Amino acid sequence: MPHQRELATAAALALPRFVSSTVRFHTAVADRLGVTPAELHCLQLVHSGATDSPTELARLLGMTTGAFTRMLDRMERARLVERATDTADRRRLRVRPLPDRMAELTDLYAPLAQRLGERMASFDRRQLTALVAFLTDGETAADQEAATLLAGDDEAAREITG
Repeated sequence: MPHQRELATAAALALPRFVSSTVRFHTAVADRLGVTPAELHCLQLVHSGATDSPTELARLLGMTTGAFTRMLDRMERARLVERATDTADRRRLRVRPLPDRMAELTDLYAPLAQRLGERMASFDRRQLTALVAFLTDGETAADQEAATLLAGDDEAAREITG
């Protein structure tokens, strides 16, 4: 049985490989859909319910609103999304995924989701709790480091991430 330190080292070494494999998978999905990885990321944000606000999507993607508008134009031409008027405030637009392309996206993700789901089904409650905590903490850390890099200095990044 490996010691704690050996397991921590193995995990630290496996993480970048996992991230690289995930990036390769997402790139392959984007290629299959005929979109860029950034467009796929936007589609996933909209589909997941993270936000449907063009301004917030641009922020989450690290894009200017102008660059995001051009990307959204391409996504509409590819029949991935549509712009819709906000029913609560007609001055605002919302980004909505189109159902036929979402079914295609679901089909592309299904085999990987099934494999990962089967693996997680073998985890006990303690392991799942640790996994969720690690992923949540990792998301926060990655968001903070991305903000630092985008802002160019630590003080500006702290303002961005709160």
